[in-house]
Amino acid sequence: MFDKSVIIIVVSREILEGSVVDRNAAFIANRLDDIGYRVRTIQVVDRVEAEMVSALKWAISERPTFVLMTGGMGPNWDDNSRGCLAKAAGLELADDPQALEFIESSYKRLHARDIIDNPELNDSRRGMAWVPTGSTCYQNTVGTAPAVQLRLEETTVFLLPGVPAEMQRFFTVDVMPVMSAEGPDTVRGERQVDYHGQDESSISRALSDIAKRHPMVSVRTRVQGADRTRTIRISLVSESENAVHLNDLLDQAEQDLRDRLGLELQSRPTDASAIGD
Repeated sequence: MFDKSVIIIVVSREILEGSVVDRNAAFIANRLDDIGYRVRTIQVVDRVEAEMVSALKWAISERPTFVLMTGGMGPNWDDNSRGCLAKAAGLELADDPQALEFIESSYKRLHARDIIDNPELNDSRRGMAWVPTGSTCYQNTVGTAPAVQLRLEETTVFLLPGVPAEMQRFFTVDVMPVMSAEGPDTVRGERQVDYHGQDESSISRALSDIAKRHPMVSVRTRVQGADRTRTIRISLVSESENAVHLNDLLDQAEQDLRDRLGLELQSRPTDASAIGD
């Protein structure tokens, strides 16, 4: 279960200082969950080479299906995600001709729209075309920095800009198709049970027993509301290559949970019990 995993790394001093709120990781994680990937961890790191290289080395060593890093992709002196990935992977940086064409096109576009005064490439702009050897680059149709894809044995790394509008377009247009093609060959399903109690500890043992009795089902809880309107939403999540088997797993776990909580099984639309790829 959940054999396809993702590690997300966000490069941002501003997030660590609390001056901005991270939007990128939430955007990515929400969409990965829909196609059956499990996000193993989300890390926010400073724009410091040693910390970025260390985070990437660790992520790659864990052998997830994908590592997604956002931020540090622009033309500034401290935009060093490309170099950090090269160091973490033990590769050289090389000038990518196609990436350079993408960058030239981006600056011409911005100049034509009167956003910048000069479209000519200086050393800082050209630096965005230096990527780890073996990389595939994607054109940035919103900003300037190309996205980078690098395959490392069973793990694929994507470097994406940190500007939300740029990252979201890259992720939707370029990253999602790659991830969907390599995604789990499974159907994913979820059931939800609301427990109208005030104390999570009162049902902790019951949930632990359910998790042990149904090892193919992930049990999650989220508290909603406050004070007298407090509700504990319990989610039962599983996946299987067979939709019938998936429904059986969730039916048994849900019935067992409701019996333990003393709740009646509520009717559900049949077509809402499973979510496909």
